Amino acid sequence: MDIEKLTEEINAYCKKTLSEKRYSHSLRVADMCCEIAELSGYDKKKAYLAGLAHDICKELPKPEMRKMVEDAGYTVTDYEIQNPTLLHGKAGAIFLKDRFGLEDEEILTAVAGHVSGTMEKPPLGMILYIADKNERGREHITEEYLKELYTKPVREMFAYAVETSVKYLSKKGYVIYEETYKMMDELGIKL
Repeated sequence: MDIEKLTEEINAYCKKTLSEKRYSHSLRVADMCCEIAELSGYDKKKAYLAGLAHDICKELPKPEMRKMVEDAGYTVTDYEIQNPTLLHGKAGAIFLKDRFGLEDEEILTAVAGHVSGTMEKPPLGMILYIADKNERGREHITEEYLKELYTKPVREMFAYAVETSVKYLSKKGYVIYEETYKMMDELGIKL
């Protein structure tokens, strides 16, 4: 896989098809993925590509996302049917594989799991979740918070990001993915 060429192609696609706001968010997530990868000794090129591509299907019509996910053989839960935007990670992984020929399972798993978070090894899924929820464009993220976040190893950073994100989203009245609650149990997070 020529990761530089693939990154250029996906970047061009995202720039052309995503809204300016979503594209800017994706670039900030990609940059933050690189920062975290550097801190943790993970592959920065893979981290950047996962961050750039993570929301590639976020703005697709919800019925199209659902069809894509079902056609690929994934089970769509009742919770996802009621909250179809939650399917954009799985749809994104499918799209990256089908449209761009991306075969890297680490990247595909990270993109598919970034909505709820994933603790699978290697840590790319955790890195992507951290970056997506904590990129510098989010109103509640301060440099002081990031300084504290970056002092932790990846798994602790991930747990800290999950807890902070769920508290923030709950306060705002947003839907929390049921898979995130399961993961919180695994991490020992109690709200």
